[in-house]
Amino acid sequence: MTRLFSFLSAPLSIVALSVCSAFSHAEYDTVFIDLAQGEDMSHFRLGLGETPLGEDGEKVTSMFYLSYFNSEDTVVEEGTNMGEQEVEIIALGAGGFGYLKDPSQKGGAEFDFEISQTEIKDTEYSRKGLGFRTQIFVPIAAGLQSNIGFNIRPFFLASDWDDQAQLEYEYQLGLEYAFSWDAQLYAHYRYVAMIDESDNDVTLAEGSLAGLRIRF
Repeated sequence: MTRLFSFLSAPLSIVALSVCSAFSHAEYDTVFIDLAQGEDMSHFRLGLGETPLGEDGEKVTSMFYLSYFNSEDTVVEEGTNMGEQEVEIIALGAGGFGYLKDPSQKGGAEFDFEISQTEIKDTEYSRKGLGFRTQIFVPIAAGLQSNIGFNIRPFFLASDWDDQAQLEYEYQLGLEYAFSWDAQLYAHYRYVAMIDESDNDVTLAEGSLAGLRIRF
């Protein structure tokens, strides 16, 4: 808990000031919640931001958020089973999220930048860096969307450069149902991995998640 507080204290102070400033000019203050759970992994995001009133189809939220990912999955290095290990990723992000038109017809997107810390428990692996996250929502039928997303954290944006890894990355693919611009249920396949300092491809977590995304 002390480590988490020390990681978040300074960035959270900046975020809090920025959010307060944004709220003072916001037309529609917004809370964003994203909860997902799978057999071996879980992911939670809590965001604060603003959504301009605008016309229907322009309800895109600009937000700051806190993200927490945890898995207790089998780590695989170049096809070799390294046993079950706990992986934790904590991130502070800023970006935008929304269905750009009618969610039953036109899809939408999310684009974020993150400051993150990745740890593999009971090992020496601990890495802080900057990353980029995106999700694209592609319409299939009324209310039904396909979801394609990725997150990359390259070595040249990390505070330790390539001492422990050259790249951390994630990708996901799934389906979701949009009840409205403000509430969606989804199911994803997610893959979380890194390329270490020896060019080995290391799988940190892999599996399915079911989740709920809401804003109000």
